[in-house]
Amino acid sequence: MLKKTFLAVLVLLTVAFVAMPAWKPVAKRFKWFVVATNVYQDTLRRTGIRHDQISQPDYAALPESAVPAYLQRINTTFADYQRYGGLTPERLQGRRVLEIGPGETLGVTIRFLGAGASQVTADDKFVPLLRSTFHQRLYRSLLEGMPPAERANAADALQLDNGVDVNERRISYIYGEGIEDAGKSRSLGQFDVIVSNAVLEEIYDVDRMFDTLDHLLRPGGRQVHVIDLGDYGMFTKHGFHPLEFLTVPDGIYRYMVESTGQPNRRPLAYYRDKLASLGYRTQIFRTWVLGHPTHLAEYRTQLQRGRDYTDDDLRMVQSFRPNLLPRYERLPDEELLTRSILLVADKPSEESLRLARQLLAR
Repeated sequence: MLKKTFLAVLVLLTVAFVAMPAWKPVAKRFKWFVVATNVYQDTLRRTGIRHDQISQPDYAALPESAVPAYLQRINTTFADYQRYGGLTPERLQGRRVLEIGPGETLGVTIRFLGAGASQVTADDKFVPLLRSTFHQRLYRSLLEGMPPAERANAADALQLDNGVDVNERRISYIYGEGIEDAGKSRSLGQFDVIVSNAVLEEIYDVDRMFDTLDHLLRPGGRQVHVIDLGDYGMFTKHGFHPLEFLTVPDGIYRYMVESTGQPNRRPLAYYRDKLASLGYRTQIFRTWVLGHPTHLAEYRTQLQRGRDYTDDDLRMVQSFRPNLLPRYERLPDEELLTRSILLVADKPSEESLRLARQLLAR
C-alpha cells in the first residue's frame, strides 16, 4: 500500500512539473524528479495510453541524407556478428535466424539472407514493419552495395517497386508482442541462430526471455547478443553520474522501466551465469568503457588498466561505489566499467545432451 501511494505521488508531481515548464530546468537537477518522470512515462504505457518506446522518433520522416549513416550502422552491426560472433557465411548457409528487436530497419535481416541464411524471423515489440520512401531507398542502397553473390541471395526477400513488401518465405515479421510471449507457440528448436543488438537489456523479465530462446534454439545452435549496460541517458543526459541509475530501489525502478523498454539493470555477471545455468558455453567481449564517447576499437574479453581504461576512469567508479545498491556495490571495478558487451553463447549439441543425461542417470 505504501509503495502504491509513493508511486502515485511521484506521478502527480511529474504531471505538476510538466504542466509548469518554468520548473523543468531546475527540477531536472533532482534525482527524484527524473525518477518521477520515468514512472509517469512507464504508467502511460503500462495502462495502454501509449504503446511506443520512450524517445522513439518518426522513422518514416527520416530524410534521404540519413541513408549513409544507416548503412554504416547496419554494416557495422553485421560485421561484429561475423567477426566476434562467428556468424560467417559457412555457419549461416541454409540456416534459420531469429533477430530480436530489429528496430526501424530490416537491414541486418537482409545481410543475413545475403550471407546465406534461408529464412529470418524478425520480432519487434515497439516498431512495426516500416514501408516509407526512406526505407525503400535505404534497402535499394544496401542491396546495391552488397557483393553480387550476396545481392543475389537476398534479391527475392523484398519487393521495392511500390513501397516495401516482404517475401514471407524469406522474412517473417512479428510486431507488437515480445518474443518471450510470441515464442510460446513456436516449435522446439525452430532456429539455428538467434541474435539481438541492444535489446535484451530492455526486457524486464529476462529470465523468461532466455528460457524461451533456449526453447527456440536447436541443440548446437548459437546466440549472439549485443547488450548495453548503461542507463540509456535516463540520468546521464541530465548531468548525473553514469551509475546513478544503479542507486534507485528495485521496487521503484521497476515502475520506471518495465513497460518502456529501458534498462533492466542486469549486470554482466547475470548474463554469464544465466547462460551457464542453461548449459551454454559462453564468451563475453567488452565493447565499450563507461564514460568513453565511443566503442573500443578492438573488443576485449577482459579490460586492461592503462590500455582500455585510465586511472581517472577507475576513480570515477570507486568514488561512487558507496552510493550503489548493495548488489552493485559488490561488483568488480572492471564490470562496473563495462558499458556494453557482445555475448556469444553456444547451446550443447544433441550428443553432448545425450551424454549429460547418461551421466545424470548413473
